[in-house]
Amino acid sequence: MTERAVIPAESRFRRALYALPFLAITALMTRAFGMAEPIGPVIEEMVKTSVFTTSSANIPIIKGFYGIPVLDGIFNVVTVAFANLQFYFDEKAYWQSLVFLTDFAGMYAVVQLEAYRPGNTFIISKYPVVFLFVSQMIAIGCTAPIFFFLAYVFTPAYKLTTPSLGRLSVGTCKAIYVAIILGYYVPHFPSYFNASLERRNWWNWIWQLFPVWCCSITFAFSKVFARMNKSNGKLNPERDALRILMGGCSVLSMGVWWYTVASMKGSIFEVFVPQYLITYPQEPSLGLRTVIQFDYICCYAAGYMWLAYHFRDLETVGVCSISWVRAISVTVVLGFLVGPGTLFPILWLLREELLMAANGEEMKEARD
Repeated sequence: MTERAVIPAESRFRRALYALPFLAITALMTRAFGMAEPIGPVIEEMVKTSVFTTSSANIPIIKGFYGIPVLDGIFNVVTVAFANLQFYFDEKAYWQSLVFLTDFAGMYAVVQLEAYRPGNTFIISKYPVVFLFVSQMIAIGCTAPIFFFLAYVFTPAYKLTTPSLGRLSVGTCKAIYVAIILGYYVPHFPSYFNASLERRNWWNWIWQLFPVWCCSITFAFSKVFARMNKSNGKLNPERDALRILMGGCSVLSMGVWWYTVASMKGSIFEVFVPQYLITYPQEPSLGLRTVIQFDYICCYAAGYMWLAYHFRDLETVGVCSISWVRAISVTVVLGFLVGPGTLFPILWLLREELLMAANGEEMKEARD
């Protein structure tokens, strides 16, 4: 353990200036939105007719699911766009979006855990359901950089290194695990693997409101687990609960990544890297696929940048020492091996392990 330094006072304005690269990612994603223009009339026609039309099939799709006109009006468009990804008529978009949305469960688990951290009092970090719900309608690649920008600015190092502000409860970890399974994975995988394309569309309508389902499940089960939670003799039950949650998300993401790489016909570069930036694609399906590719890249660029900034904070206060060239190189190599999003929950867990070790040592010294 490196020697702990006194945490310097740091203004939010200074942190905001340092975090401006987050907003550059949002700017990139904003430009990418224009690439979806060719698919717009196609989606509009499908919404109007309630039929997903291709050269080889006409598939009935749901128009109005929740019984709330505003929600149905919004998600009529969103679910038709997702049908273009999930019905396998564009194979590259199918595999790319499957990996992306499976990986996002791990990032969502991290966001939920951060919301329950006692020191996170900033409203957007504490109640992420609003940010996530908006992201379903816009694009997570646009909103995630803004979310992580604000989360970084309003979470200085002392909120992580002070045990009373940074500690997560076992009950919360268990509740989020249940929420991720029931509210996210259960509707997500049938959206891609159900034999009936109509049922895929039905499951996707369920999945679209995962921020609401997961937050509700977490709130309810956190109360239940808080009452049930009793000491079982383990020295660090919070650490064990976090390892199970983050490990479970990462193993699923890694499995989907390997399955995708083994099954897809295109190269990793073709499926996951946008082929357009300066010019715009003219083919509707290619335009939508390009937007989703940028969405994945921008979302995780913001997430990994947020983690890097926090590791830098921990290094500054003496919690750890990092060889940045080596760390980035290893992350890139492992990203190709296990999947781009698989490492995100693992790296977040590493940060938590460092914090637990540092805070445990500090509390031991205080007792001595």
